[in-house]
Amino acid sequence: MTPPPPEPATPPDHGTDDRRALREAAAWHTRLREGAGPADTREWQRWHAAHPAHQRAWERVQAVSAQLARIPAPLARQALGTPAVADGARRSLLRGTGAVLGAGAAAWVGWSALPWREWQATHRTARGERRALPLPDGSELALDTATAVDVAFDAEARELRLHAGRILVATHADPMRRPFRVRTPQGEVLALGTRFSVQADGGTTRVAVQEKAVRLLPAHGAPAELGAGQQATFTAMGAGPAAPADLSAASWRDGGLIALDMPLGRLVDELARYRPGLLLCAPEVAALRVSGAFPLDDTDRALAALAASFPVQVRYRTRYWVRVEPA
Repeated sequence: MTPPPPEPATPPDHGTDDRRALREAAAWHTRLREGAGPADTREWQRWHAAHPAHQRAWERVQAVSAQLARIPAPLARQALGTPAVADGARRSLLRGTGAVLGAGAAAWVGWSALPWREWQATHRTARGERRALPLPDGSELALDTATAVDVAFDAEARELRLHAGRILVATHADPMRRPFRVRTPQGEVLALGTRFSVQADGGTTRVAVQEKAVRLLPAHGAPAELGAGQQATFTAMGAGPAAPADLSAASWRDGGLIALDMPLGRLVDELARYRPGLLLCAPEVAALRVSGAFPLDDTDRALAALAASFPVQVRYRTRYWVRVEPA
C-alpha cells in the first residue's frame, strides 16, 4: 500500500501586519491549547476582535493545526525502513511510560555522530527517534530526536542536564519543595510550576514556555523571565528578547512540524534533524516563506508536500543525500 497524499501546505502571506498577527496567533494557539483559564479566554477574545488581521491569522493557525491533526501514522517507510507509529502512541506522548517513537534502522546512523559525553547520558535518543518517560517526582519528560540528557535528582534539587537536542518538560508539584531546573552549557532554566521546552542549539539555549513561567539564568548574565506563549534564546553572557513562541516548539511531541510563515531554509534544517544523511536547501529558495503541517515520522512525505505546494523540487542523489532546489 502506498502512503496517502501529503497534506497541502498553506500559501504564505508577506504583509507586515499579517506576519505580526500570525506570530501573535501562534502564541495564542499554544497558550489556549495547553489549558487556559477564563481570564485567558476573555483576553484572547479581545485580541481576536481587535483587528481583521487577527481574525485572518487565527484562521490560518487553525487551518494549519487541523492539517497536523489529519496526518495519519505513515503507511510506508521506504526511506528509513522503520515501522509506522501507532496513533495511540502519538496521543500518549508525555503521558506514556517510556514510549519510543520513530526508532529503527536509523538509530545507529544517528548515534554515530554524537560525542562520547552524550553517549554516557542517562537518557538518549537517536536521529529520528522520540521518547517520553516519567521522572522520579512524577514530572514528565519528552526527548526529541538526537537528544542526550542526564537526570540528577537528590534531596536538594531536581535537575536535568541537557547535552544535546531538545526536551519538553511538564513539572509536578514537589512535596519536598525542591527547585526544578534544566542546566545547559550556557546556564540554567528554572521552572516556576510549568510546561516548557529547552533546546541545546550550538552555543545557545532556546526556551519556549507553554504553561506558567520559567526563569532564565545565563551563566554570566542577568536573569530573565518568560511567560506562557513566549520563547527566547540565551548564551552564557545573557538572554535575548522574548518573542511569541513558535508552534513548532511543541508540535514535534505529536509527530509533526507546524510551520507558519517559516523560511524554507529553517524548515529544511528542522526536517534534517529527523533523518539520516544530508538534507540541504539551495540558497536560491532558502528565504521562501512556507506555512503548513509536515510529518516528522516520514520526512520524505514532508518533502513531497513541499514540492507539491511551492515552486521547489526535491533532488535525491541517494537516499542519504537530498537537496531542495528551485523548480
